[in-house]
Amino acid sequence: MATQTRTGVLVDWISSTGYSDLPAAVREKARLALYDGLGSILACSMLPVAHRLNQFVTVSGSGDDCTVIGFPRRTSVHSAALVNGTLGHADEVDPIDDFSTRGSHVFAGCLGAAMTAGQLAGASGHQALRAVVLGYEVSKRVHSVAARVQRETGRSVSPFDEGNTMGAAVAAGVVLGLSRDEMDSCLTLAAHLSGGITAWHRETGHMTKSFTRGGIGAQNGVTAALMAKAGYDTPRDIFDGANGFFHSYLGIEDPGPEFVDGLGDDYYFLGLMFKRNSTGAGLQAPRQAIRELMEEHSLTAADIEDVEIGMRPFDINSYFTGQRHPADCGDALAIAIIYPGMGFKEAHQEQHGAGPEVRAMRQRIRVDPREDWVDPRLRWHTLVTITTREGQSVSKETDYRPMTEEDLDAKFSYLVGLRAGQEKAAELAAVLKNVESATHVGSVMTQLQLPEARIEDL
Repeated sequence: MATQTRTGVLVDWISSTGYSDLPAAVREKARLALYDGLGSILACSMLPVAHRLNQFVTVSGSGDDCTVIGFPRRTSVHSAALVNGTLGHADEVDPIDDFSTRGSHVFAGCLGAAMTAGQLAGASGHQALRAVVLGYEVSKRVHSVAARVQRETGRSVSPFDEGNTMGAAVAAGVVLGLSRDEMDSCLTLAAHLSGGITAWHRETGHMTKSFTRGGIGAQNGVTAALMAKAGYDTPRDIFDGANGFFHSYLGIEDPGPEFVDGLGDDYYFLGLMFKRNSTGAGLQAPRQAIRELMEEHSLTAADIEDVEIGMRPFDINSYFTGQRHPADCGDALAIAIIYPGMGFKEAHQEQHGAGPEVRAMRQRIRVDPREDWVDPRLRWHTLVTITTREGQSVSKETDYRPMTEEDLDAKFSYLVGLRAGQEKAAELAAVLKNVESATHVGSVMTQLQLPEARIEDL
């Protein structure tokens, strides 16, 4: 009897794993992730990238099947997936993975694909939650193979499915009800649609990064799943053998047993980290420590002479080299010193995020590369020292504190309250926190169609 391929093992697991088969902790994490993710999309629908995408929907035309989240309109499933996936990472408020340095922001594409295709297919809340978990798991396992090859060979393997198309295709395929063979074909189609480049490193905004990390994967994943549903024929077992996915991108014909080991027992989804603040993952711990030191010692921005931040060199290169958007660079720490709260509004209002007060404070922030901090998990660790104008020095070495459900409620209330007012935010919170009970996610998506709003008008 022939040995089953790695692809076959993976597809069998996807097809046989129902919502009730997911561990209770995974189901709970998925419920909170969907709540947090959709709330973040609603807030991001106020940003310039959202209004550019809304214009794209207008000029591309056709279709009214699916909701454009945060706008009073519907469009085709493909356009809606592109918009909803992009807005899933349109600012640095969406959850991020804690397990490795590869495959960041996987959730945005999976969420956009699952909810948009789920609306088209009449999927239930259970099906949507199952979809984002299984899609996320596939993406993270794909990226884990790339990370291993990079470690073993010392060569760069980027870009590598930058849009997380493989996971988004699984998410879309689950809500569309693909059969086992259709899912096998869907993965092949997704492999051909995956890829991407990392030009977002060169931008000073966040539009290309949002599109790359969320919109591309969601749209291409939906495309792959719908093509498979229509019976489009492809080779199977795309993760195995010559000319397959890993062979084409990484030069290996076998991804190794760890690609499928632990399926159903070890879930990457449990490593999903929610962001307390509107900034990149490597800045979460420093931002938290700054605010805690200021509150503990009753300091204001006017009291501060300088701030020293101990960080991994990798994160310093990511956030303090070149000019990037205030929500995704060292400016976010200056915003944290001057403005209490998440910093979402301030980062995106030019008079604040790009204002002289933030620029002046940014010059007082120094970074200390900790060469001994080599473990990737230390991106959630920092040592912050604040020196006051009076010569007082206070320090804190700490890890980022994971968010509780109460913290997520406060975040949702703030972000969606900015977007739609507190009364509407409370109403939507009740709906989204109970999405697993929805018989049709289309009814949930319809409630996310809101009048247009712009961040500069707040």
